[in-house]
Amino acid sequence: MLKYKLYTILSITSTGNKNEHNSCRQYSASISLNPGHEIFIGHFPGNPVLPGVCQVEMTREIAGEVLGFECMLSRASYIKFMNMIIPEKNTELVLDLKLEKISGSGYDISASFYSGTAVFMKMKGQLSEFKHVQNV
Repeated sequence: MLKYKLYTILSITSTGNKNEHNSCRQYSASISLNPGHEIFIGHFPGNPVLPGVCQVEMTREIAGEVLGFECMLSRASYIKFMNMIIPEKNTELVLDLKLEKISGSGYDISASFYSGTAVFMKMKGQLSEFKHVQNV
């Protein structure tokens, strides 16, 4: 939904320890923000910042990318926004993901957005596969 418009994934690398249990996956994604995206016109005029809901959506989309299926955030147990992402200053971000399988297509997720030493968002929750419903 936001990929290729608001942001572009530059790379995704697996960072998990090879000795870890196979049900746990760790990734680091490098992301480039589009500071000219229209969302920054209204959030906030003259002082643009990346909305928190966009950070959560970007996390969901990138998790789906590494899992290989479209997923939804079925539970958010913790979301903390620690610093503002200013698109003119923070054009490149890193998203660290830890995904641990809990059921059929369910995963616990831990994620954090950062750039250099600045941490912008941390979250924990659960993802599940998004099932499309066909109209009959």
